[in-house]
Amino acid sequence: MELLEMGYYPLSGEPVEAGSLAIPKAIELVQALQSQGLPYIRLVDCLRVEEYEFVVVDVEPEVPQYPVHEVQNVERIAIGFNPADIEHQLVWALREDFPLVPHLHFGREGMPRSLCLYQIAYADLKPTWTAAALIRQLQRWLTQTARGELHAADQALEQAFYAPPERLVLPTVVFAPDAAIMQEPLHVRFVSTVLGKTTLVASYASAASAPEGQQAKFTSFVYTASPQVHGLIREQPRTIAELQAYLSGSDVDFTNTLRRYLSDLKDAPGFNRSLQLLIIVRLPKLRTATEAIETVEVWAFASVGMLAELGTELGIWAMHENLLADLYPIDPVCIGQHSRLELLSPVRALTRDLAAAYNGLLSTTTRFVAVGAGSLGSQVVNNLVRAGQGNWVWLDEDQYLPHNAARHYLPSSLVGLGKAHAMVSMLKNTYEKTDLLAIAANVLHSTSAQVMTAYSAAEVILDMSASVAVARHLALDIESPARRLSLFLNPSGTDLVLLTEPEDRSLRLDQLEMEYYRALLRQPQLQQHLLTAGQPIRYSHACRDVSVQLPQDQAALQAAIGARAVRTSVAEPGARIKIWRAQPDLTVVADEIEVSTYAEVTVGSWTLAVPHQLLREIREQRQVRLPNETGGVLIGVFDTQHRRVYIVDLILSPADSQESPIAYTRGVEGVPEELARISECTGRQVLYVGEWHSHPDGYSVLPSEDDKRLFATLQRESQTKGLPAVMAIAGEHGTTSWYVADIAVGRGVNKLPS
Repeated sequence: MELLEMGYYPLSGEPVEAGSLAIPKAIELVQALQSQGLPYIRLVDCLRVEEYEFVVVDVEPEVPQYPVHEVQNVERIAIGFNPADIEHQLVWALREDFPLVPHLHFGREGMPRSLCLYQIAYADLKPTWTAAALIRQLQRWLTQTARGELHAADQALEQAFYAPPERLVLPTVVFAPDAAIMQEPLHVRFVSTVLGKTTLVASYASAASAPEGQQAKFTSFVYTASPQVHGLIREQPRTIAELQAYLSGSDVDFTNTLRRYLSDLKDAPGFNRSLQLLIIVRLPKLRTATEAIETVEVWAFASVGMLAELGTELGIWAMHENLLADLYPIDPVCIGQHSRLELLSPVRALTRDLAAAYNGLLSTTTRFVAVGAGSLGSQVVNNLVRAGQGNWVWLDEDQYLPHNAARHYLPSSLVGLGKAHAMVSMLKNTYEKTDLLAIAANVLHSTSAQVMTAYSAAEVILDMSASVAVARHLALDIESPARRLSLFLNPSGTDLVLLTEPEDRSLRLDQLEMEYYRALLRQPQLQQHLLTAGQPIRYSHACRDVSVQLPQDQAALQAAIGARAVRTSVAEPGARIKIWRAQPDLTVVADEIEVSTYAEVTVGSWTLAVPHQLLREIREQRQVRLPNETGGVLIGVFDTQHRRVYIVDLILSPADSQESPIAYTRGVEGVPEELARISECTGRQVLYVGEWHSHPDGYSVLPSEDDKRLFATLQRESQTKGLPAVMAIAGEHGTTSWYVADIAVGRGVNKLPS
């Protein structure tokens, strides 16, 4: 049966009884219509057209009295089902004068308008598809089209063509509405063909980051058309003449501009007539004719023929004895009718802002110096760069060796290269104008101008070396306004530690290291934090050529946490110590560590650093034991390189101590065991430093004769280790005097905070 009703497109096909349909979804639709459960829709006919089965229906949308688009109160719609069921059903409006409205598929001349009902892929819709849902969507589409509401005011404008599978990555400037497009040719390389889908990547030839790869034989022509109002998706132009025809409604100069471009190109040095042409068309788009340009839609067309053929087919030259002879005048009949084009779908190159947006962030240009490109460092910086965060100078002296590939960002193909340079080579083209620099340097010994310049220009120095010496060197020896951060794993890789200086550097990284040690000593859940799990694996002959056992999934987890921790910490002004502890099932528990400010005093040739928290605790212990004297053991860290003594914590007065108003004799009960625990808990970093005791009210903090004799004994014992003796005497009014190496030259640290 043929539908020959006046005003409708005819569908030629084999009539089918409703009960004889074979395609399941067509059957489901007819059954739904026959059940009378779908109001305002009526079954008209069923047909089989080639492999398709069509169900023809009359649909009644809700049409306002004065519709924006001329949708009728009853529209005849043909719904076509394909047995493969891998694409959306065909939905055709059969009325011959159905209007051109948004959200129509392209239809050839003499064919019905094809309605685009869904914006999602059929594969995603298919699991929940029902015939009733299809009809409801059809009614909704017609109703909203009649009201002019189908294309929402905030919805993207309709594109000019359907995007083909072949893609072309273009520099972002090509998409800018007001960009002064560079006239130099684009650098294009063939990337890959996967399942028949080709991808090309283009950048300006002068760009330092022009990608390496197989060169595709293209030169480029960029053309900005006159603004046009968005509308019906059109059939792609397949020749230069068809492209001009598409543009002719708003722009008639395309062909002449292309001719002038090819003529100039032919006369330029190095002209290669065997190149193909990449035509990039910029289409400024308007939502309505009275509104400003909303976006620039970019499409690209690759010529099938070479430049020599294009010029001939455009009438600007002719082939004569294998030479190109210019034609004067240009042959106006030749408008590229036979110059075949292949449509490419342009893709915007990634920028810092876009990378950040895809990560749900705002981009930053914080100037980082990253120290360490190992397992943690490589993955942390990779995460941050891909999120559009920071400009980076990377310092590392290590080479990438085979064992590193077990848990490193770099692939094994780069074994033998310097880690920092290899990482930069991998990340430098992440997005346009990525700011990355690698410097191969031993951080502890390098004084090169390049390294010093990097430090002085930095806003943040991020230490990921897992080296105490490096962290202290960065904190104490480097002249730079940069804030310092340290990020490292514990020996077993289960825990991640972040130490963050405040913006004003009122707490330094070396002082935060001591705060970290005190947290390990005092918090029960951290007692095993620095213990090593598993036996190291030797990868070469040198005594230090060993590597720990650490699963890559665990390293990746900690690197993800670390990247976010760095990002959020840099955005906040305060100091921070935080430890993330991964459990065997990879759930994570976080411990935020409270930090203390520090008092520092120079005593002889040594600098003594004491946290104000410990000074308060000494004062409180003295007050509790009055009128008696009390005391205990000082534990801390000696740094002989920098001549610094750090007081980390106290051992309070042992139970067997003798306390009285006139004297204090410190006992020994439990002290050896506690010192052993302290050493093990802190990886042998914190040890016995000296003694502290209090004087009662009415007495100064100057040493008594007994104090001097005790100090002399301490000094003799300390000298055997090459270290100074340390003594603290706490008195009234919150005054404590400190003595290092020589009791005669000690000076007090006064005016403690409350």
